[in-house]
Amino acid sequence: MAKPTDLAALADLCKTTQTLLAHFQSSLAPTAPATPSTAGTTDAPGRLDLVKACTTLLKSHTTTLSLLLLTPPFTPSAITSKIGDVSSGPLTGLVGAATSEPAPTLGTLMQAELRAQVRQLLAAWGDAVALILRLTEARQRAQNETKSKAADKGPTESERQAVLSATGVVWEACDALVGLCDGGIAGLAVTKAHEWRSVLLDAVQELHEWGDDVANEEEEAERSDGGLSDQDDEIFGPANKLRAEDRELKSLLDKSVKKLKMIGMLYQALIKRRLKPFPTLPISSSTKASSTPIANLEELMALLKSIPDHVDDLASAFYDLDEEEAKSTLEESCQRAKAAVTLVKQSWTGTDDEFTAWSARWVDALEAAP
Repeated sequence: MAKPTDLAALADLCKTTQTLLAHFQSSLAPTAPATPSTAGTTDAPGRLDLVKACTTLLKSHTTTLSLLLLTPPFTPSAITSKIGDVSSGPLTGLVGAATSEPAPTLGTLMQAELRAQVRQLLAAWGDAVALILRLTEARQRAQNETKSKAADKGPTESERQAVLSATGVVWEACDALVGLCDGGIAGLAVTKAHEWRSVLLDAVQELHEWGDDVANEEEEAERSDGGLSDQDDEIFGPANKLRAEDRELKSLLDKSVKKLKMIGMLYQALIKRRLKPFPTLPISSSTKASSTPIANLEELMALLKSIPDHVDDLASAFYDLDEEEAKSTLEESCQRAKAAVTLVKQSWTGTDDEFTAWSARWVDALEAAP
């Protein structure tokens, strides 16, 4: 059996580690101020390399720790040493890199994602530490109750499954963070753009189906030999129901769906022609470029993120049968899409390319859409 003093030391370390993790989580909150960058982490590649190295080491420590927990006898001294290695090594490095001021070529988008994913990893590691504390306290209780010096038979099946589950969650968080570093700024931008495009198209599909309900109900009414009277329809029909007589609103809805689908096409083009080719190293811009590539990218991503939010507002306006609000919101969504096109009409080096010509045709088509 493990020594009572070793078990007590391990339990105390788990508790102090939980306090440390709570402090780290607070420093990584979205509103927490950044700290001055340390030497060697001022550029984007250096910062990402540091995060990847720390994450890889943390995953390795987790694997070793998992084996210690699963293989009898329960050895609190070895487990204590491993938790200490994690706290003083990879965890400190991760939090330092994630809380540092954004590198000039890193940008706030990547910095925010780093913070978010490091927070997720800390949460997963915190759950693992909490599990270790429970296992330790269970063995302390067993010693106090039995006063036995019998050999440790190893974890129970439920404890074994808990260890495997906690380890898997930490591994998953580590893999996600390593993937973020490997993908770099371009990979993150592509991922986010795909997510926002999916949200946009889901909203478009809902609007399309909502408008189709009118035609379906008209067909059903023609085939029926009775049905609800106008008075019954007013009583039992939903308040946001688009009626057949709302022809102008229905026309606006059809127009909105067409334009929003075109904006969805724009996301695809931007992903292929602007986000995936985003340079991973500093580049020299031509004299035509009025801003740095990373600044333009951040502005572009802000626009792409805002459009699905405006489409949600557009859907609400239609559901409220508010034609004027729907017109205004649709116009705002289109303006933001055109602003995105204008922002990156030229390549990241400030030259015309295939997307430059395509974007001009896209703007003309969007404005001409009936």
